[in-house]
Amino acid sequence: MATNKMLQVYGTQLLFADHATDFAAAPETAANSLIIGTPTDVQMNLSAIAAAAAWQSAKTATLAHTGTAFPIDYILGACLESTATPAAGGTFDFYWNGSPSATAASGNSGLASGADEAFAIAGLPQLIWIGSMTVRAAVINIDANIGILRMPYLYGSLIMVNNTNVAMVADADADECHITLTPVILDVQASA
Repeated sequence: MATNKMLQVYGTQLLFADHATDFAAAPETAANSLIIGTPTDVQMNLSAIAAAAAWQSAKTATLAHTGTAFPIDYILGACLESTATPAAGGTFDFYWNGSPSATAASGNSGLASGADEAFAIAGLPQLIWIGSMTVRAAVINIDANIGILRMPYLYGSLIMVNNTNVAMVADADADECHITLTPVILDVQASA
């Protein structure tokens, strides 16, 4: 009787960054990159997010791998830069607005707009919490494994809350700031 192994492979990452202004194809400093392969860009201006403020990304294009089939689990990672050294122990908190609709302003939870703009903190209880990056006392903080998102729909937008004591780095300097969602796909392989 043949046996199989359940392994995993990575799918195409979602790359949340300010592609419109600050972020090139990768971070300015290669050592800060969390990018695997050629990701799908999603617009999210991570610059100048004040302390205790929240920001949302544009809504993603379809996450379908084939037809309407899509990966279920995504690993969240982030490289974030602050205007000054934050106090150790603060957090950047991440949430997901899952949506069944491809239209930016339709089918969103927590009054998310599906656009790259500020987000009202009052809407957070209606979103899916992914995890928190606890910062150390450093201007740039990187965490490749903040949490795992179980994706409910083909579309959505990322929401980040800055719960540190300093603002994010200003426009034109956010060339390190990026967030990745990396799909982890089960891969059945025959055992040797």
